Amino acid sequence: MNIGDKVRLLHGKESGVIVGIKGAIVEIEIEDGFTIPVSKSEIVLISPEEKRFNKEENSKEDSKTNIIKEVKATKGLYWAFVALNDQKFTLYFINNTDWDIPFSISTEKQGIVAGFLASKTQTRVHEVSLAQLDNWGTYILQCLYYQKGYFELQEPFIKRLKFRANQFKSLQDVPLVQKQGYLFQIDKEETPQNIDVAKIAEQMLEKAADKIEIKKIEKPAPEVDLHIEALLPNNTKEMNSDEILKYQVQVFEKALDNAIATGMDEIVFIHGVGNGTLKYEIQKKVSKHPNIEFYKDAQKEKFGYGATYLKLK
Repeated sequence: MNIGDKVRLLHGKESGVIVGIKGAIVEIEIEDGFTIPVSKSEIVLISPEEKRFNKEENSKEDSKTNIIKEVKATKGLYWAFVALNDQKFTLYFINNTDWDIPFSISTEKQGIVAGFLASKTQTRVHEVSLAQLDNWGTYILQCLYYQKGYFELQEPFIKRLKFRANQFKSLQDVPLVQKQGYLFQIDKEETPQNIDVAKIAEQMLEKAADKIEIKKIEKPAPEVDLHIEALLPNNTKEMNSDEILKYQVQVFEKALDNAIATGMDEIVFIHGVGNGTLKYEIQKKVSKHPNIEFYKDAQKEKFGYGATYLKLK
């Protein structure tokens, strides 16, 4: 099941469109924009034949009562990378919405393809090699939304897509292609993030430093001890509490970045109990981190409350 699929309840008369998926729970938009959460086991996909039958029946009723209003799938644009062989993948553009989509796909330097993608159809874009991912550059997708007859005007959709190796982890069923591949919903509404100017400046300086000296990323240990005596065992310089905390946070951030970059699934940071300041700083940073699935106290029987376990995406 995917965003844009039309479904109906097994034990009711309601039907609608999937607008959200959270584990085993899906959010279904039924008539008048009302959304309900339902277990996947309580719904069934509406087959193309049933869709056509319902459409014909609704048309007959509309001519008599002019009341029935079909729920439209307004979200459900996907890109999928499906294996062609052990070296190459085919990139598909999938339209699982009820819109017809005139579109163009290009890089920042040249066009790739343009065309018209009808509702509930897919098209091949081109073939790529994951081994050459760093050479893909940035894709630029531009779309218009169209339907026959009356419809509310939609803003053009423009999306810039830059793929990273850690995004290609698990295969999923690709809608309309009937194969498995790496699936990306590209019209998902993004949560706005606060802009940290100081952080951006720091990242720019880090990137500049990386250009000067390129170092191999080292995979951190599964358990990283952040006690200052473990980090600086031979340090003779006296450090105040603020300096110690700053250094510990820097070590934590670097270890976390390296864990994500090297594809680790989990990591534990040992921070001790103390006054809880370091634990608070760690959990504040990971609570909204896009690459962290969840965090919790790690093995209380071993660490007490002095360590935090991170599950990475």
